[in-house]
Amino acid sequence: MKEPLEGVKVIDLTYFVAGPGTARILADWGADVIKVEPAFGDPGRHTGAGMTCPDSDWNNPFYTTYNAGKRGLSVNLKTPDGKEIMGRLLQTAQVLVTSYRTQALKRLGLDYESLRESCPHLIWAQVNGFGDHGPAKDNPGFDTVAYWARSGAMMDIAEKDTNPINPPIAFGDSVTSCSLAGGICAALYRQQKTGLGGKVEVSLFGQAIWNVGALIASTQYEDVYPKSRKEAISPVINSYQCKDGKWIFLSILEHERYFGTLCTEVLGRGDLAEDERFAGMLEAKRHAAELIQILDGEFARYTQDEIVDRLTKADIAHERIQHVKDVLKDEQALANQYLICRENRDKSHSLYASTPVHFDEADIRTQCDAPLIGQDSREILEELGYKREEIEAWIGQGIVAAPV
Repeated sequence: MKEPLEGVKVIDLTYFVAGPGTARILADWGADVIKVEPAFGDPGRHTGAGMTCPDSDWNNPFYTTYNAGKRGLSVNLKTPDGKEIMGRLLQTAQVLVTSYRTQALKRLGLDYESLRESCPHLIWAQVNGFGDHGPAKDNPGFDTVAYWARSGAMMDIAEKDTNPINPPIAFGDSVTSCSLAGGICAALYRQQKTGLGGKVEVSLFGQAIWNVGALIASTQYEDVYPKSRKEAISPVINSYQCKDGKWIFLSILEHERYFGTLCTEVLGRGDLAEDERFAGMLEAKRHAAELIQILDGEFARYTQDEIVDRLTKADIAHERIQHVKDVLKDEQALANQYLICRENRDKSHSLYASTPVHFDEADIRTQCDAPLIGQDSREILEELGYKREEIEAWIGQGIVAAPV
């Protein structure tokens, strides 16, 4: 299968993670993605340093995760020549992806209203913090504040009576990038049929609300969060600690079908299956605290390996609760190329998360490094029809940045 976006040119005017991640997905699907940066670069180039990652030009795994597979152009968009270059670039592209705030885009003449008439073919796609309307529309919106804090996820996903969770870096960004990539593809379908572009917008806040959609529904009807695992909404959809201190997650959605099997075949407690307090889903929920206390004791009789073996033989949905570090050696992740080992510019090797949609194993890209600042500036400007002398003059004037 050919890469489905082969022949599509995407201009990536983004920084940090949500926007770059969107363009990275499109690049993996075959698009020619041109990352446009100022001479000082995307500030996301150095985010990894705060997470103990290297952040040099030669080895930058955090930045590369969201920027691999792109070409790099560095141009000063605040200059007349820089604006002219960007205008010509957009005439040749099908998509502009941006995570700049709308006010900044207006100052550059790159907001949707400014481009709608000059580039009617263009798909203008933006990720922002809080959406286009309302009192927070111009607020800065990193995923920690817009996705986690305001949506309720930071508080309600935590264990009851503890602190709000410390959200993992870029989690909300990465989820949001998937939605924006999907929206762009829908707009490309319309573009193919009509020749017209349009606006595609995703906000971190809106994405988070969709992700907690089940809670949005249930909390209107007396469901209360945060919850405690000791009083879980379902005792058989819960975490349990094993004898060796490791944890297991049990996920029985059909209580009446599997509860008896859990009691008799897995735990050797046939008496529980006959107990009227736990026989049905609603009864078990009403006596959740009692059943969880009993199951805590039963799971504590087995090591994690032992209980995994028993649950697997009984065909009951479950999983070991792992640390992220454990995933680096996870056979399932490696077998499906969800993790790929790639060589960095300094010849070291790192494991990288692959983008989540795989059209064909042969299509999973092996390119590792994100572009250096202005790495492909000369090549891209020549493709736009600019003469070498003109390009070199711009480089000398600081309008364009490129390697020496």
